[in-house]
Amino acid sequence: MEVIRIDYLNVPKDLSKSSCCIGFFDGLHTGHQALLENCIKKAKELNIQSGLITFDPDPWKIFFPERVCRHITTLQDRIHLASAMGIEVMYVITFSKDFAALDVDAFHMLLHKMNVSYITCGFDFKYASKNSGNVDTISSQNYFGVSVIDSVNSKNEKISSSRIEPLIQSGKIDLANELLGYMYSIEGVVEHGFKRGSTLLKFPTANLGANPDYLVPSSGVYAGFVCVNNIFYGAMINVGNNPTFENKKVSIEAHIFDFDQDIYDQRVRFFFLKKTRNEIRFNGFEELKKQLESDIITCKKVILKEMKYIQKTATLWDAKVFEFKSLF
Repeated sequence: MEVIRIDYLNVPKDLSKSSCCIGFFDGLHTGHQALLENCIKKAKELNIQSGLITFDPDPWKIFFPERVCRHITTLQDRIHLASAMGIEVMYVITFSKDFAALDVDAFHMLLHKMNVSYITCGFDFKYASKNSGNVDTISSQNYFGVSVIDSVNSKNEKISSSRIEPLIQSGKIDLANELLGYMYSIEGVVEHGFKRGSTLLKFPTANLGANPDYLVPSSGVYAGFVCVNNIFYGAMINVGNNPTFENKKVSIEAHIFDFDQDIYDQRVRFFFLKKTRNEIRFNGFEELKKQLESDIITCKKVILKEMKYIQKTATLWDAKVFEFKSLF
């Protein structure tokens, strides 16, 4: 997929005609996917390319720079997922206070200069200075066609990034995944840890130096996967302070099933399928080791029940699923 950065003051003049969906699209969840599907459908009808228009950095970072701002997906994640979902070009408009101050007509003219022939947006889309633009104003202009997608709901409530975020942070990963349409993931680099897993407990773990832009699930044990070199390996993932060892820093580490590669300093992605238990303090190594043995079996059982869903996520990330050898 082609990625084109757009400065609203200097729009390239040779852009191809496109049918675009527009929004920030954090998570590219099932609600967003309805917009992408309509966008692609219109592109085929008009025989033009399909595009996604988004913004970088996050507007919250511009208006509230003192706030910690974490996301379901990074910009690179959104680029990858949008491409996997069929979008042909990504327009990334540089967000600034000056850009945010554009009036409604100037915003329409910007899209016209980008050679946008058709726009798909959500029913609650707001834009331009002080959010003065809405679906009525964008539908009333004459530069391009418009489709407005109604609310996509689950359990009579709109599917949104703001609904998914607290589910992730509270450890309700299976519910978050249901709304996303795929497994939540965090990317980072494998770091050297305390090596207690390999030396004391005989359960080696990969410690993730996670990108700080991601939301981190609550402390506990999760069934999931680690993607290494485009292969999904089943894993037991632990998030927390390891209270048995009284760590002060929150760690994200995975015991990968049937895996013996050296992946230190390698960029990998952890996928979270379902939380299996909360974090617990143990009285010693033997008690902890016994629990870990039980956790591995539980995680494998959870994974085996969700293989069709897991395969869908792997396909989105151009990966194959490695089948672990046994439950024990």
